[in-house]
Amino acid sequence: MLKLTQLFFDFQAGLRGSLAERRLVRPLFAEPEPPTEPAPANDDDADLTHLCRELLLGLDLAGAAGLVSVCWNPRLSSTAGYASYPAWRIELNPRLREFEGQVERTLRHELAHLVAYHRAGRRRIEPHGPEWRRACADLGIPDESARHRLPLPRREVKRKFAYTCAHCGLIVHRVRKFRRHSACSACCSKHNRGQYDARYRFILLAEARPNKPG
Repeated sequence: MLKLTQLFFDFQAGLRGSLAERRLVRPLFAEPEPPTEPAPANDDDADLTHLCRELLLGLDLAGAAGLVSVCWNPRLSSTAGYASYPAWRIELNPRLREFEGQVERTLRHELAHLVAYHRAGRRRIEPHGPEWRRACADLGIPDESARHRLPLPRREVKRKFAYTCAHCGLIVHRVRKFRRHSACSACCSKHNRGQYDARYRFILLAEARPNKPG
């Protein structure tokens, strides 16, 4: 059974954390973060779904065009939207309507994630890697950036877990523990043609503990 992959597009990601955290590279085999809550089933947007279908048909992806759906999720706050694969579902933050041109651009950004993962098949790819950038170009946003800065509410997230790659020393901070073995993207790409290699598996360094009262 294919694993549901959730891909987030967070406008505030570039503003949070220290400079060192912003320089961290998302590991290739990291477990994706879960959404806040699922969107209401009755909030589907027929017009945006139709636009996605037209775009997919233009890429000769008729099968995907029959599966894709788009909805508005009022529970999203700092997150502009995310895409679920292989469900072919996109959820958008209703506040995008306040910013000219951002609804369709975010829609294409998320759709590019779905196209990239579909084209990759069982091969693992980075969320905003070359496959995603190629899909963005095919969808008419060749200059798309992985992060944007819009005045959406900020949400502070504590990254309690620190992991390191024993080979290159890369430090990765996580909100949650990895739920499966995860390896360093750079090392796997450099030494094993982008395939998972246990030699470069992340090792848990530390877990922040809450201060005890008194």
